[in-house]
Amino acid sequence: MQLLQRTALTAARSSRTTLSRTSRRFASDHHGHGQAHNVNESFGLGLWLPLAAFPFGYLLYKLSQSTQKNPSDVLSRLIKNYMEKEEDIRRSNALHTQLMEQAAKDRVLFYSSPTQVIPQLRFPEIMNNGSPFNVVAGSQVNMDKVIEKMQREAYEDNERKLEALRNNQIKSEIPIEQKAPRYRGTELKVAIG
Repeated sequence: MQLLQRTALTAARSSRTTLSRTSRRFASDHHGHGQAHNVNESFGLGLWLPLAAFPFGYLLYKLSQSTQKNPSDVLSRLIKNYMEKEEDIRRSNALHTQLMEQAAKDRVLFYSSPTQVIPQLRFPEIMNNGSPFNVVAGSQVNMDKVIEKMQREAYEDNERKLEALRNNQIKSEIPIEQKAPRYRGTELKVAIG
């Protein structure tokens, strides 16, 4: 029985027609038939008319505000609107003068204020910098006298510079004299500074 069943299954399988599967092609035969031609579209009057209406309306409004029919009055009023007024210029100049005077006062204040006495060492504590633990007796030097000496030298140097400034002997501030052309036989001296 089993033999017959197996034979029947084999016959049924062979009697079926096998469908051949073809692989899918991704290529297409479409060549663009029926595409519309590109049309260059402009903005048209629907955009340009409202855009032109705003400046034209503003100009018409300004012209209608005129109380006289004289066209020169309209032009002179437009010129006055766009020119700076003398009062504004005077006010601006006065404000600028006040600001410059205040800046000059501040500069004099900062330059005339006493400066800090700064020794040549920027960070004198670096000489005493070290671990506070396991310090051997006599291994550290007292730096107070060294710091005092540096401060004294810096103070004397500043005093020397201030004395030179008082006597007008600073080389960078002495004007340079050059020979100028002669005028009617006399030589003019021009100080450049």
